[in-house]
Amino acid sequence: MTMTYSKFLLALIEQEKNGTDFICPETDKALLHELLSEINSCAGTDFRYLAELDAFRFPGSGKIITKYITGFTSETVKGYLIPQIVADKVVDCDKQILQLYLHFKSSDEYISKPGCPAPAHIYVRYDNAFRKLKPKRLAKDLVELASHPRDAFYLPFTMRMLASWRIPEMFDLLIHYSSCDELTAHDVGIYDGSDVPFYPPLEFIKRELRFTAIDGLKYFPSPEAVSIIEPFTVSSDKDIRTAAKKTLKALTA
Repeated sequence: MTMTYSKFLLALIEQEKNGTDFICPETDKALLHELLSEINSCAGTDFRYLAELDAFRFPGSGKIITKYITGFTSETVKGYLIPQIVADKVVDCDKQILQLYLHFKSSDEYISKPGCPAPAHIYVRYDNAFRKLKPKRLAKDLVELASHPRDAFYLPFTMRMLASWRIPEMFDLLIHYSSCDELTAHDVGIYDGSDVPFYPPLEFIKRELRFTAIDGLKYFPSPEAVSIIEPFTVSSDKDIRTAAKKTLKALTA
């Protein structure tokens, strides 16, 4: 099968080859080769790199990936494979993706070491997966995740999806996150006393949680929601102010 490779994808492949992106540890390379070989055999492709697998979608590839994904030691590699499973709508993939996320949550890659970039390339893919699958049968599990500030920050689209389902527990969580100034580094899993900064920094996490809360509260029209949103309409933060006015309009329409 002939594939069209953009300059951007070719650049990503070069980065994978020189070990600066799409990093696959030595312990996982043999398994990745085996996975790519099976996909190539079924799809008529000639993939050799993880970047290629991340760029293209083929019917049936998700089912193949489900057989291999838990065998990888790298949460990064597993993160890049998640979209294929979602695109294929593999049976019970919502449950599998939740379990994979929980494994990521318990891993060393969940919170980056001081001075290292945040693992956005991993958690963004899980967030998009939950948003696309809309797994209402997992609502209780996802609300449990939402109760943890770092997970709520990692999964903003999931948070807004849960709010749109008008789950009562979400109302209380959104109220909590709307006033998150008291959140501490410990609350978001930062324990190291190093002078080297953590990414994302605590203040950024709190600001994003507030955005998520302000947006989510539009699904809970009530005098209490209005009273919470109104002070933000005069915030010194222009973006917060704009978001609050939009939500207030929805609440009072």
